[in-house]
Amino acid sequence: MANYQKPPHEHLVARAAYSSKPVYFLEQPIKTATGYNWQVTNNLKEIGRYVSYCPSPQGVRDFLCYGFVPAPRTIFQGVLSVPPGMQCYLPNTDESIQWQPLHTPLIESVAEPEQQFWLQLCRHSQTENSALLLSGGLDSAMVASAAVAMKTKTQAFHARFAGVNSDENSDTYAARLTAQHLKLDYQEITISSLDALYWFNKVIAALDLPLGDPVILPFYLLFREIAKTSQSKVLTGEGGDQLFGSWSMKPMLMREFYSDSSYQREHGYLESFHKFSEDWPLLISEPLRQQLEDNRDLTQPIQQAFLSSPSGDFCNQLRWVDLQLKGMQHILPRINTMAKIWSLQLQQPFFHPDLIDLSMALPNSLKMSATETKVLLKLLAQQYLPEAVIDRRKQGMGVPTSRWFKRGLMPLAGYWLNERRLLRSQLLNPATVKAIKRHELGTRDGRGRRWGDRLWMLCVLECWFASLPR
Repeated sequence: MANYQKPPHEHLVARAAYSSKPVYFLEQPIKTATGYNWQVTNNLKEIGRYVSYCPSPQGVRDFLCYGFVPAPRTIFQGVLSVPPGMQCYLPNTDESIQWQPLHTPLIESVAEPEQQFWLQLCRHSQTENSALLLSGGLDSAMVASAAVAMKTKTQAFHARFAGVNSDENSDTYAARLTAQHLKLDYQEITISSLDALYWFNKVIAALDLPLGDPVILPFYLLFREIAKTSQSKVLTGEGGDQLFGSWSMKPMLMREFYSDSSYQREHGYLESFHKFSEDWPLLISEPLRQQLEDNRDLTQPIQQAFLSSPSGDFCNQLRWVDLQLKGMQHILPRINTMAKIWSLQLQQPFFHPDLIDLSMALPNSLKMSATETKVLLKLLAQQYLPEAVIDRRKQGMGVPTSRWFKRGLMPLAGYWLNERRLLRSQLLNPATVKAIKRHELGTRDGRGRRWGDRLWMLCVLECWFASLPR
């Protein structure tokens, strides 16, 4: 593949390694009198018309295992997507498509990395006037600190969930403490299960591709509130986990260094999504399952991301895979889409290319130690944030879906996951869905919050396909 010579009259499509902008094309060109017409676009629903929005068995399976469909596959049969850091040649003949990785240079070392990182974080957090999403975590708190250091006029927004405690261990408490410490104008919105029920269909129908993470709802409602103000730019702390490594990396690091012969890193990484990687054969509909002749390609996007890493260090390779899959194909699409609905511009320092490059060059001791994550970020934070914010346990924006589906969100599962609808859509197995709704098929880690997240994901799949034009 590296020695491939481009023949004349071919179409080249590519996607940069740090690009969140997708590139879709038909798997087969449209043959015309003068040659081959390849359909290429950045809009999945647009190109889906050419294949009558026919669901891909592999795409539905991947959605169940990842919560999104990683490139090169899509949710539609006959439509492909270019992975980040790849290019492909679309021939004007009957020859097959040729894939080739883009060269991504790696910075070997950086002098005074602490100072360099802080300077770049400040530079990318500077703007004339902006809103700021303050989640309560360290990443958004450090973006807020950098914005204040650059004298950016900032109004902070935080989403809290009705009925969830706001004690000293909560995200809301940490967000309030950060805003008070940095003297930020601060506003909270409260989201309930009834809000989720009211907005669900509208939010999911607005997605260009199905994304199973319930955090898209608070993003949508936060941006809706920000759109009422004079701000048009929004600062976020998204991407910190991809730069430094999240808590979910630790089990993989342990298994990599103390593994047995049966361990496969691709499957270990797939398990970190906590979706249906074990249960999908029971969950996917029988007509779609019968079309899956070979399941060996399930982890192929993960394997390709490992192979494309510019670093030989396993810790950096794992961060690279996180960046390519969870970052560019999941985290950024979900927040970008919600911001676009409300005509807002996002400024996300941790996803800026030069900060990504710098993070790869930092020594591992400044990213994750045996007991600490985000080491450098915490060292810098000591100058700007209260200890209670720096040392608190990582939580993330945990949408209380399990609580919601026991209360105001019950009609949602009743509507989208009833047997008659499932038989009509032919996406999911009604018997398995019923078992999940009744808690008869739980997750391997036994966490109760996963039950609601799973139901949300299944509702997303059904709702998104139902929203497509017919």
